[in-house]
Amino acid sequence: MPPLWVSCRAASGGPGGVAPCAGTDGGAVARAVRTAVVAVAVLATTAGCGLGAALGQAPATTSAAADPGTVAAATSPAPPTAARGPVQVAALPLGGRAGSDQLTVTVGPVQTGLVPPMPNWPESCRVDYAALQYVPVTLGYGRDELAGHLTVSTTAATPADVGPIGVFFDGAAQPYCQDDPPFQPVDTFWSHQSDNRVTAYVVLQDAVTPATPQGRADVFGTLDIRIDHLRVHSGGDVPYTPGTPTVGALCPDDADAVCVPLP
Repeated sequence: MPPLWVSCRAASGGPGGVAPCAGTDGGAVARAVRTAVVAVAVLATTAGCGLGAALGQAPATTSAAADPGTVAAATSPAPPTAARGPVQVAALPLGGRAGSDQLTVTVGPVQTGLVPPMPNWPESCRVDYAALQYVPVTLGYGRDELAGHLTVSTTAATPADVGPIGVFFDGAAQPYCQDDPPFQPVDTFWSHQSDNRVTAYVVLQDAVTPATPQGRADVFGTLDIRIDHLRVHSGGDVPYTPGTPTVGALCPDDADAVCVPLP
């Protein structure tokens, strides 16, 4: 509450027209002023901001005003994040007795709670589809056909409780999930009479759980992905020899295999 100013005008109209309160009448006025000040102090203590309102002032508040930037940051939703598209992780020439070709490998974004888009996969693999998480790995080539293997392996960085991990190539001649266990870490492919590409799906069976409702996308980056046994199947499984990659790298322990990272 602002100070209460009391002025006494002198009968003689002294300098400035204002003089100290003096004499008998001045003492009475002074006592009245002191009484008024005490009363005001009591009212201010007991009535709080009500007195300020009565005097035409805005009620006081005891909390500091929030910074507008802080409020906006706390209440505004996070900006949308664009979905990451496929990323090329390997590109290299193929040579040797099978002739020459060019291999490319691209990795798509992690998909959560969805069935891999392969015909007959849901009918063959009886699992909790909402708990699935997968990454597509697409191999591209230039000639009429390409055959090979893709293997996924855990590493020391892979969580011990990750659950089953499987590899499934699109266009398989046999029904999926017929092995024991149904999710196997390796699958073979023979791609021919297609658009010069074939896709494998690396699938986590129990990614979405009450403890991990968003899935376990971080697990994919801890896995080793190896592509090997590249060959021309129709010509008697004549092997290719991988050349020096322009993107990615050959496996450090096998110059005939390509190792690719996942997101």
